[in-house]
Amino acid sequence: MKFNIWVDCPKVALTELLSFIVDNRGKTVPTSTRGWKLIATNCVTNNTLYPVYNKVRYLSLETYEHWFRAHPHPGDILFVNKGTPGRVCMVPDPVDFCIAQDMIALRVDEEKIYNKYLFAVLRSRKIQKQIYNMNVGDVIPHFKKQFLNQLQIPVPSKEIQKLIGDLYFQFSYKMELNNKINKNLEQQAQMLFDNFYDSLSGQSCILLSEMIDIRDGTHDSPKATEHGYPLVTSKHLLPFGVDTLSANIISKADYDKVNERSKVNTGDILISMIGTVGLISYVIDSPVEFAIKNVGLFKTSQHPSLDLYILYYLKSKSTTQHIEKCLAGSTQKYISLGELRKLPIVVPSPDELAAYNLVVRPIVSEIALLVQENRRLSNLRDTLLPKLMSGELDVSDLDL
Repeated sequence: MKFNIWVDCPKVALTELLSFIVDNRGKTVPTSTRGWKLIATNCVTNNTLYPVYNKVRYLSLETYEHWFRAHPHPGDILFVNKGTPGRVCMVPDPVDFCIAQDMIALRVDEEKIYNKYLFAVLRSRKIQKQIYNMNVGDVIPHFKKQFLNQLQIPVPSKEIQKLIGDLYFQFSYKMELNNKINKNLEQQAQMLFDNFYDSLSGQSCILLSEMIDIRDGTHDSPKATEHGYPLVTSKHLLPFGVDTLSANIISKADYDKVNERSKVNTGDILISMIGTVGLISYVIDSPVEFAIKNVGLFKTSQHPSLDLYILYYLKSKSTTQHIEKCLAGSTQKYISLGELRKLPIVVPSPDELAAYNLVVRPIVSEIALLVQENRRLSNLRDTLLPKLMSGELDVSDLDL
C-alpha cells in the first residue's frame, strides 16, 4: 500500500492531537549541588533518541516536588522553544530529569495519534522547515507556544502510523544502544589516560601551543546556498565528528576562498570556545569535506601519534578546571585562543606515547566503528522515512 501522508491524509492542528502539555517556563528554577537532573535545551538534539546529559544542573527533592507545574512522563516528546526551536527527543522510561526554561513536553492523545509516529513526523524535513519559518527573534530564535496549533500534522490510519513510527523508533533505538556502548568505551579511554598522565607527574611541562597547532576558523561570512560544503560552528559539535546536515552550506567558490586553517582533517580536534566552553569533538572521519567558522570554535592539528593523547588531555578534569579559571565575559563566558594555547602539558617520551597508544587506540577504533554504523543507520532511516511518508515506498512491504 503506497500512501502519501502529505497529500492523502487529513491534517490536524498539533494541539488537537495532545492530551497535555508540560510547560514549566516563566520562572528560574532554584538549583542545588546534587539531586534531580535539570536538563536544558543543549541536552535535546535531533541526533539522539533520548536527551543527552550535557552539563546538567541539579535540584533538591523539595524543589522537584513543589516548584514545578508538572513533569514529563515516559513516551512524552520534548520540544525546544528557544535557541534551536523544533529539536525533539523522546522521554525515556524511567524519567530521571526535569524540564524548565525554553522547552515543553508534548503528551499525545492515544485515541488520536501514536506517539512514535508524531515523533517521526515532527523530525521530518517538512515539519522542521515549517517550524524554522515560524521562528521569531533575530538574535535568539524563538518558537511561541501559540504557534503549536499552526503546525498541521497529517494523520493516516493507526496501522500506517504504527508502521512509520516503529520504523523510525527502531532505527533510533539501535543508534541509542551504540551510543551507550561508546559512552562506556569513552569512560575506559579517559580512565586509561588519567592513569597514564598521573604516571608522568614530576616531568617537565611545556605550553600546549608548543606541542600542537591551535587555530580558529575562517573569519569570512559567506552566504548560505543549497549546494556546496558545510560551514560548521560550535552548535554542530558531536563527541566524534560534527552534524554537517544542520550546518549552513556554502558554495564551492566560497569554500575554495576559505584559507587552509579552517578546513578540517581526520584526526583534528574541535573545541568550543564560547557558550558551552570546552565542548570537544574528535573528527574520527568525515563523510564530507567541511570548514569551521571562527565564531566560538578552535581546531587543533597535530602529529598522528599525538591525537589521542591530546584528545583525552583536553577532556581531563584538570584541563577542564584550568579552562574554567581562564573564562572571561560577563554575559556569555568564553576562552580566548591565547589562553587555550597557554595550557600546560607534560611531554611523554616516544616509548611512553607508543605504549599509551597501544592500549587506547583499539578502544577508539571500536568507538569509530559504532560511530560509522550509526551514520549508516541514520542515513538509511532518514532516506526511508520521507519515501514512506510520500508514498514512494510501499508501507506494506515493511516487516518490523
